[in-house]
Amino acid sequence: MQDPEIRGRGIFFALFALMLVLSVFARENQGKRWMAADATPVKTEESEKAEEVPPRVALTFDDGPHPSYTKKLLDGLKERGVKATFFVVGENIPGNEEIIRQMAEDGHLIGNHTYDHQDISRMTTEQACEELTKTSDLIKEITGQETAYVRAPFGRWDDSLDCRMSMISVKWTVDPLDWTTKNVSGIVQHVVKKASDNDIILLHDYYDSSVKAALQIVDQLKERGFTFVTVEELLLE
Repeated sequence: MQDPEIRGRGIFFALFALMLVLSVFARENQGKRWMAADATPVKTEESEKAEEVPPRVALTFDDGPHPSYTKKLLDGLKERGVKATFFVVGENIPGNEEIIRQMAEDGHLIGNHTYDHQDISRMTTEQACEELTKTSDLIKEITGQETAYVRAPFGRWDDSLDCRMSMISVKWTVDPLDWTTKNVSGIVQHVVKKASDNDIILLHDYYDSSVKAALQIVDQLKERGFTFVTVEELLLE
């Protein structure tokens, strides 16, 4: 018969060996978990595409509202799920209040293009502020919302002008000079060729050719993956 003391020592060493094996196994598993947590995920073509942010552009329209062309444009933009920015001329608003209301209801941004499209850089401060205030008041009367965005005719804006109201000047980066031509395809080609991320496109909703071109521009740029935003979204985000 084996000595009890020897048998006890054997059991002790067996238990110690088992604990040592379990300890090593636990450390190896923990190391694997750390490695898995720290590992950089492998990017697939699909994941890279998901991370890409589509290019954005802002469509802007000056000189309206026109009683028929602007309505046609609004309907076309709504069909395409596109938001734009309209810099309206105050003297064109009376009689077209419903069009201004539709702009607001459809989610477009309404901006100020003075009251009668005058070069405010050649006016006194009082005269320039009257041009802007009259238009702003008309917009607020119809929509209930003030407009903080201004596009001065001919782009001639004075940053020191203080009319005691919010005024953020907006210019443009792509100008096809659509008001000088009735060539729809020429307007479209110019814009589609030039447009890139964060561009502000200048068009006019006071001409039938410009409205037709605008809707074609939307269709072609959407096919290229562009999204359309208001200038407020483009400038403030």
